[in-house]
Amino acid sequence: MRSAPLVRNVRLDACVADRREARAITGRDLHSYLRRIGLEAAIADGPADVGLVRTVVAAQIASVPFENLDIHRGIPVDIEPAALVDKLVGRRRGGICYEVNGLLTLALRGLGFDAHLVGAEVLTDAGYGPPLGHVVLVVRIDGHPWLVDAGFGGEALVEEATDGDPGAGTAYDVRFESGSAYRTDGVLRPLADFVAMAHWHSTSPGSRFTRGIVCSVTRSDGRYTLSCALGGDYRLTITGENGRETRELDDADVVEVLRREFGVALADPPRPRDVGAAARL
Repeated sequence: MRSAPLVRNVRLDACVADRREARAITGRDLHSYLRRIGLEAAIADGPADVGLVRTVVAAQIASVPFENLDIHRGIPVDIEPAALVDKLVGRRRGGICYEVNGLLTLALRGLGFDAHLVGAEVLTDAGYGPPLGHVVLVVRIDGHPWLVDAGFGGEALVEEATDGDPGAGTAYDVRFESGSAYRTDGVLRPLADFVAMAHWHSTSPGSRFTRGIVCSVTRSDGRYTLSCALGGDYRLTITGENGRETRELDDADVVEVLRREFGVALADPPRPRDVGAAARL
């Protein structure tokens, strides 16, 4: 299940030069990506239309988890294209927004789309978070820009931008029915622009990703989320048409649930690391 987005545009005061790039995954890597998300390679021969984007996004969020397990294993996020393909496709893992949306961008380009990245600030209880704290796609289909997002903790977005261009100076406020929200910055960027923030999210006690573990997929029957807060127990939450069901898991359960529900094979479940402990000494 995906929350339906509500989009409202806000005009930026000044235009800035975009820094678009054209790197893509093609050939064998593209076919491996399609197999990874459960789609036939023949889909690449069809028209590059919004239907294909919706199909790819739905397939990716159902099979490539939004997860931060490596951060709590002491492994910082690496968003080089080769690293994304190796981890998310070859090793069948997931990642945080820079990883899953980075991979999606590379794949959509390989499928013939004009797809690029823009930064976003996530709305928190204290206001908007840091610039480039999130990353979203701008995909042009038949000359019209669409905002696309497969990396917001299980929520997804495929929405036409009808009031200004989100890749040419127009910022968009995006709010999901769950209440989660962010504001895009209107600037097309290469993936390299997000390296510093990916490292910050991997290592800073101020990052929401270092405060606990999350692993989530959204399938046709609902959203499955494995979570564990600092000092807490693992929980599996299933949110579907019949409401929400949550149960606590022991470590043996976690290994099996990761394998069965998320396709992640780990010998032992990571425990949340308190990365702020050293700063408090």
